[in-house]
Amino acid sequence: MKFRIIAACAGLATAVGLAAPHALAADAKRVAFLDGPIADKYIGGLTRSFTETAKAAGLDVAVVQSPFDPALQAQQMDDAIAKKVDAIVMMIMSQKALIPALTRAKEAHIPVILINTPIPQEDLYTAFVGEDSNNMGTTAAKAMAEGLKGRSGAKVAIIAGSMDEGIAPARVAAFKSEMAKHPGINVVAVEETHWAPPEAERATGQLLARFSGQGGLDGIYAMNDPLANGAVQAAQSAGVKLGTGKGELVVVGGNCLAMGIADIEQGTMYATLYWTPINMGRDTANTVKKILDGQPVPKKQSRSLDIITKANVAKYQKECTF
Repeated sequence: MKFRIIAACAGLATAVGLAAPHALAADAKRVAFLDGPIADKYIGGLTRSFTETAKAAGLDVAVVQSPFDPALQAQQMDDAIAKKVDAIVMMIMSQKALIPALTRAKEAHIPVILINTPIPQEDLYTAFVGEDSNNMGTTAAKAMAEGLKGRSGAKVAIIAGSMDEGIAPARVAAFKSEMAKHPGINVVAVEETHWAPPEAERATGQLLARFSGQGGLDGIYAMNDPLANGAVQAAQSAGVKLGTGKGELVVVGGNCLAMGIADIEQGTMYATLYWTPINMGRDTANTVKKILDGQPVPKKQSRSLDIITKANVAKYQKECTF
């Protein structure tokens, strides 16, 4: 399976490189982009956006990928350091295992720009561009509370990404903290799915069966729209009604993607959150350009979030469909 993923990603990386028509100067600054598997829609959109923006700014970008393998990414980082690139952009695969490699980059005086996931050791990177996981969890909980308005004793489950480290634990903690402010809603389960929609579908089916004798679940928070779509499919297979009416299952996703927008339009998903990898790619490329030009940049950058529901989905439909 890994070989198929790597092969598909390699083809996409080539396509990304060819997509930008801008000619680069011989002395263009070289940027190594240490990425996740860009066959993933979210990562693919981020990569295309970053590459196009960076090349338009005159940067020479080389994209390499890791199928969520920290050991491989550490090797890739050492290779970038050996090549004496001007900057490293990194979707970090592990907040702990990559510390030695980040330390070597610091010793080589190569600026590192982290995307999507920050690390506690702020001295090991120059800037972070990405989502605020605490805000993501809090905002998702507010959307869930709105969708469940009027219910008492509501039971909510979380379909999480990878819980070892990174953004998923932070989102879970923030979601639970916000839900604690709503005494009529209880978080009754957290299921890890490693960001895989098929796992989300299976986990949701198991949760629905588990709580069927307790009046059923009232809500599911899935951490991104592919996971939320998996939850929707599981509910439909189980004959569970989706929506905000009495006895219906409220589903909240995130990182607005095409399937989430479609589910909202159909009424099978209540809400997603406006945070697109397209914007993150552009913001990251612009940040790298400023750093290499010697301009000051914020240590951390994150755009604000909007809650997208059926009432305002038309406003975000084009931008979130990628």
